[in-house]
Amino acid sequence: MAPVGPRRGRDDVDGKQKKTVKETSTVHRPTSKASVGAKRGRDDGDGKPKKTVKETSTVHRPPDEKLTDEQIHEYYRQFFRSQGFIVPDYGGRLCGGVGPYSMTDKYRQKLVKDMIQKSLRIYNRKNVNFEFDKLVSVNAGAVAGLMFYITFNARSGDDAPQTFYSKVWKTFNDYIKVQFCVIGNAQDAGTSQA
Repeated sequence: MAPVGPRRGRDDVDGKQKKTVKETSTVHRPTSKASVGAKRGRDDGDGKPKKTVKETSTVHRPPDEKLTDEQIHEYYRQFFRSQGFIVPDYGGRLCGGVGPYSMTDKYRQKLVKDMIQKSLRIYNRKNVNFEFDKLVSVNAGAVAGLMFYITFNARSGDDAPQTFYSKVWKTFNDYIKVQFCVIGNAQDAGTSQA
């Protein structure tokens, strides 16, 4: 006799194997009454581990962490004056804000290095040959991916290092597009496209 429902682990429409995700931890929620014979951390019905569930709650910041109107005004003043390259450290706490990008691991360091190299390749199309010298700062803000505001120094031969400002968009699917890369100061960044 054929089974009534689809076989476990198979899709009921086309009969192909389903992709499964192995659960590595369980959550035990105490209940007021436990089922007779129920095992701690297991579903009463089939004896398999329960799915991991993260509970969310509203986090209330202490009053001293709330941004003042003056801080918000100062953030926007600096953001618009510098085109996002010079912003206060608390900028990332604002919805849609730009703040310092932490270079805590090798992935982030390599990502920023790759974006700088791509920016310089594009800039060097003007028949110049600048090479990366030193990272100054990196800011980032959430867009459809991340928008990076990278300040770095680069040299051409034995000349003194020049300060570059590069705005780079990294999409969710890892596409990287240099919006612009200019030499100058933060106030001029974005006014000249390169």
